[in-house]
Amino acid sequence: MHNKNKTTKTLVPFVLLSAISLVFMSRNMRYIATPTIVCVLMVLWLFMTLWDRDRRIPFIDAGMFCALATLIYTIYPLINFAVDGFQFGILSDNRLKGYNPSSEEMGIFHIRHVLYLFSFVLFYSVFRGKGVVEVGNMNPPSRSTKQVLVLFFLSLSAFFLILQLATGINYNSSYESEAFANNVTAFSKIPTFLLQISGKLGGILFLFKLGVLFIVVSRCSQKKWLIILFIWIALEIIQTFIIKGSRTGLVVFLISTALLYHRLIKPFSIKFLAISGATLFLFFIFLGLYRSYINITSLQSDLSQASGGIFSGNNEFQAIFGTEYDVFKRKEAGVHLPWYLYINDFISILPPQQMMPFEKVPASEWYLREIGLSKTGYGFMWGVITQSIIGLDWIELAIRGGILGYFLAGIHRWYLKRQSGFLETLLYIFLCIKVYYTFRDTTFILLANFVWEVIPFYIMLRLGKSILIRASHLH
Repeated sequence: MHNKNKTTKTLVPFVLLSAISLVFMSRNMRYIATPTIVCVLMVLWLFMTLWDRDRRIPFIDAGMFCALATLIYTIYPLINFAVDGFQFGILSDNRLKGYNPSSEEMGIFHIRHVLYLFSFVLFYSVFRGKGVVEVGNMNPPSRSTKQVLVLFFLSLSAFFLILQLATGINYNSSYESEAFANNVTAFSKIPTFLLQISGKLGGILFLFKLGVLFIVVSRCSQKKWLIILFIWIALEIIQTFIIKGSRTGLVVFLISTALLYHRLIKPFSIKFLAISGATLFLFFIFLGLYRSYINITSLQSDLSQASGGIFSGNNEFQAIFGTEYDVFKRKEAGVHLPWYLYINDFISILPPQQMMPFEKVPASEWYLREIGLSKTGYGFMWGVITQSIIGLDWIELAIRGGILGYFLAGIHRWYLKRQSGFLETLLYIFLCIKVYYTFRDTTFILLANFVWEVIPFYIMLRLGKSILIRASHLH
């Protein structure tokens, strides 16, 4: 009862202040602010509830990461819209500029997001249970495990370097027009099988990289290893600025480092997490604009013409909403929806195209064909809201949120019982990092990660260890 009272006392002032603020807002602003405030309060309630329940900041918590990701993907397009004068302006997504939705249409559409988040928060909070993820308390990986992690990390990195030199394919290419066009051409020329294999190996490489990062961070109580970690971080940041390509790798790396440090060395304070999280988010938004411009002068010129500056620019949050809204409008207009869209949650798990009796088309690829951008190198993520819109819409959103909340709650309880294990911790950190794809792609995309990345990673790790142990015995 004490914990519930503490959460209530913390949230009541926020609720009252929000309600009073809504009364004095303009009609346009009220439509935008209402779903924003409701979603913020739900995630804040979940955070406070879990903090009170465990007496620890819920940072190593896949459900909390999922709720935060859903919150950001929900409210940021609303912020884009509001700061640009209740419109999608010069720097915005072209689809949204074309539709030019009103504040009322934006607010009513986003009730879908509110429903989905509410269902998730409710089920996750009920079924998650109680338990503390301890700092430290870790069985270190064996020497052979460390050797295999490093060996495969270097081998797979070498594979992608050789692939780039031999074919021109670059999975971390610049988004500048000439480099991007050359990369698209290179991808179109390689055999389908090689493209399929390299795509899967990229996901497996990330797990081995996470394993090597685990080794480095676990030794950061020693100054020399802390210096090595800082150098690694600096190199990742410099590479991203120079290449001007994808931001995801850098952001995921930084979050992974924070999660591992918090878990293995020393827990971060709520103040540090709030400041560093906000800084990382702003950095992410800036990088999105920076990579789209040849020079800073051009960027400054366009920003000066936008009412909201950096906060009104196109970004992946706005792009996903653009897909949601566009598909919603197309469905209203009676566009034909092929049958395979309804199995999109599981299409990535199906065997390779060569073994299938029908064309395996992800929903995102169908959408690119629909808007005439297929095989151009450009793409739009599909999103769980879009997936629900082409199905049962409101009912499906409530079901999906509940199922995901129940599933992640079960995974968290499973981890609490095995948190001292190296492999279990590595996989749970991997889940915390990948869980945002349940909103960005669709609910069951994590099953594809498990089938094509986690299982091969585990098999390679076990086989590598077995070979090393046998080789050592022979000597």
